[in-house]
Amino acid sequence: MAPAATDVRAMFDRIAGRYDTANRVMSVGLDVLWRRRAMRCLLDGLEPSPWVLDLGAGTLGGAVEIMRQRPDAHVVAADFARTMLAAGRRKPGAVAVALHAADVHRLPYRDGAFAAAFSGFCVRNLRDLALALAELRRVVRPGGRLAVLEFFRPLRPRPFWDGLWTTRMLPLLGWATSGDRAAYRYLPESIQGFVTRAEFEVQLRAVGFAEVRGQNFFPGGIASLVEAR
Repeated sequence: MAPAATDVRAMFDRIAGRYDTANRVMSVGLDVLWRRRAMRCLLDGLEPSPWVLDLGAGTLGGAVEIMRQRPDAHVVAADFARTMLAAGRRKPGAVAVALHAADVHRLPYRDGAFAAAFSGFCVRNLRDLALALAELRRVVRPGGRLAVLEFFRPLRPRPFWDGLWTTRMLPLLGWATSGDRAAYRYLPESIQGFVTRAEFEVQLRAVGFAEVRGQNFFPGGIASLVEAR
């Protein structure tokens, strides 16, 4: 279970200025490739000038990638950590993104406002996953697309990835890069306390996404992509 929302918000605001560097180091740059692959699945074949939501947008890595792949898109980036959004605003291409400090549990958008939505490494931190997914279903139009990139709890233990890399090495690398030990001790704890990919797919179907499929990314299924519509 994720900590209280205010604690998570404070944690992300603390590390906002070093968040991207820490991610590059800890993933050996793979997080950029994962995001690009997720966006290709999300955006391919969308109509001209689609409205796309980046939920839990953080420092706008996802939003900027949407703009790179679909310059005609209207991109809205929502996150409750204002300092993360402010850090992302400085990125090339981010000037065209609309920034909203918003809570995923009560999104300030009309029903069916978006043709597609993306969420990268966000849903694991939510205090009420079922409520947040229902809000996503509400703001994505019927037949619209959702892509969720996340670290899900593995179905079975993976000695190297779970026992050594995620539990021991990642917190050390995150601490060394960001200077914030607590934030990166939280990472493996949040993964172990989260749902499996299969359980997450069941929850998406429960809130009304009719077509749901998932895939694990190399290496070792560390990151997974779930697509729904």
